Amino acid sequence: MRRLDVALRWLGAIGITLAPLGLFVLPGLLHPEPYETAEDQFTAIAEGTGGEYLALGLQIFGSAILMAAALGIGGCTIARGRGRTLGAIGLITGMVTAVVLLVVLGYELAMMTVLISAADTDAAVSQVVSLSASPWFGVPLLVGLVGFFLTLPLLVFALWRSRIVPIVVPLLFALPVLVGFVPLPVDTTVLGGVTMLIPCLWASVQLVRGAVTDASADAATAETARVAG
Repeated sequence: MRRLDVALRWLGAIGITLAPLGLFVLPGLLHPEPYETAEDQFTAIAEGTGGEYLALGLQIFGSAILMAAALGIGGCTIARGRGRTLGAIGLITGMVTAVVLLVVLGYELAMMTVLISAADTDAAVSQVVSLSASPWFGVPLLVGLVGFFLTLPLLVFALWRSRIVPIVVPLLFALPVLVGFVPLPVDTTVLGGVTMLIPCLWASVQLVRGAVTDASADAATAETARVAG
């Protein structure tokens, strides 16, 4: 049972930090320039040199690793008993959100391929703008984003209920919201992602510390049993 807890802690620690890093922070740093309209963004992609694939690949990785965060933290808190309800909800929303985001990003990959490979840039941009404005793209995107911003606080609140992190850690998820209301000379999207990393990193450290402690206890128990035998 303790070994399972150690494995789940490591899985959750890795996932909860890499998910926002891959989805928001690194792609935002790769393309920090703001776009006034969707046409401007798609035109820039069509005229790009291929770096857009790296940013999209990072987002796909971030969406997939969200599953690890949900499975690790959700499974850990469910097994511990305390925070079980929040952990189970976070596990479900994390899995569903990851799948939805992967579908959306697959759609974006197809649109990006159309933009980059098109001979007529204006026609391709017009087509992609029309596709991105459709509810078939907008609704899953909204569901994925809302699910992501709900899942991480839910998982960290579950860790608080399990007495793994103090209450201040889940409350720090208010920082990205506050950043959006503060006029700053930098891109608030990237800054919001960076501030989201603060509670995620804190939770990761606490999870790893617990995993190391449990692993050390297992080693000490095994050594005692060997000596006694």
